[in-house]
Amino acid sequence: MEKCQQERDYLPPKRVIIIGGSLSGLMHGIVLHRLGSTVRVLEQSLANTPISHMAGVCLGIDVQRLLERFDRTPGIPLGISAVQLQSLDKQGKINPSVRINRIMSSWDALYFRLRANFDMQASDYVPHPPALDLRADEDADGAKSRARYEIGKQVIGIEQFKNGQLLVRYKDHTDGGADSQALADLVLGADGPNSIVRKIFLESGQADQKYTGYVAWRGIVPEEQVSEETREVFRANITYSILKGEGGHVILYYIPGKGGSVEPGKRLLNFCWYTNIPLSSLSTIMTDINGKQHHTKLPPGQVRPEVWETQKAIARTQFASPYLEVIEKIGLPFLHLITDYCSPRASFMGGKVLLVGDAVSLLRPHTAYSTNQAAYHALLTEKLVTKKLTLEEWEYQVTTAAYNRRALLGNICTGKTEGLDGVVTTAGNLVTK
Repeated sequence: MEKCQQERDYLPPKRVIIIGGSLSGLMHGIVLHRLGSTVRVLEQSLANTPISHMAGVCLGIDVQRLLERFDRTPGIPLGISAVQLQSLDKQGKINPSVRINRIMSSWDALYFRLRANFDMQASDYVPHPPALDLRADEDADGAKSRARYEIGKQVIGIEQFKNGQLLVRYKDHTDGGADSQALADLVLGADGPNSIVRKIFLESGQADQKYTGYVAWRGIVPEEQVSEETREVFRANITYSILKGEGGHVILYYIPGKGGSVEPGKRLLNFCWYTNIPLSSLSTIMTDINGKQHHTKLPPGQVRPEVWETQKAIARTQFASPYLEVIEKIGLPFLHLITDYCSPRASFMGGKVLLVGDAVSLLRPHTAYSTNQAAYHALLTEKLVTKKLTLEEWEYQVTTAAYNRRALLGNICTGKTEGLDGVVTTAGNLVTK
């Protein structure tokens, strides 16, 4: 790959530390590495390749813009196109709603695409990662050394010296939990809902996770396991149903299969069912097969069989047969509570520390905006570093966008948005009158 000779009127931060190695951290890492920074991603997990999230994601417009500019794996499909939003009543009648243009992918497929572009991590999704972009003064090894993804690093503190430089303190669990530290010119908190960066700089109560009153039951099924009739119902569509009473609503769509395959017959059906659960009942459903109670999510295979059987019994009284065929084939259901928050600030220490992605705002999944928010922040951060935005403009756009999205969802959840005739909500969940 040719070395970049473009003249710049800015100097990128020399050393960047990104706390959190999920989608937002990787998006920011790719952008800042291409600008010329040395980027260290500090990921708390000890797994170099994380356990599958088994979840679908929508690649929104900002994700597509970011990938169009920075992705070096164009021969690998982004996902599966969904061209129509449709509903399905209990009798199985299809009611087309609106024509759409969505790219549906999976967390795994996007994660490994980003890893390939950041630090050339090979995977089943990207077996042959592309070469990294070079600065004018370096070779391929130099470019690789500027992109480091480090596991087992639990950040515990951030300090600033008088000269503006930052010191990041962390426990290195690859070295028995030894105390370690690193210097940086810019630190990004991309560490999600339980962000240590947010907890360091904000007081308790300013942006705490709050349970919204409902949960998501999720699972995936290989399409080859269901009938051709059921495949046809869901083909090229995002399908949803709003259920009566406290039934909540269900949504189903195709996502890439093993290794990111989008070939018909090798894809996955992604199932998600939102139901209202009172706070008093959470301990029952959030206790796993070993008797341990979880706070926000139960991973695949940990939902107790009797709990899942109860949910399936409810489904049999509410769902159309195509949904039922899918839910009966889910072998490893998983469950997570729907929580949200919105940080009033995203910049600290004079702009040397920034919050990005879900660390800024955790939005309810109905807007399918979380992944797009991460890309939106990464593109804004590029403008900040290249001096196309001031710090004040960057923070205003980050926090205002999050607040507006949260307010929009709040209006939908209280029935205030036009175009939702016949729909009201209970505990933030869409149900029919």
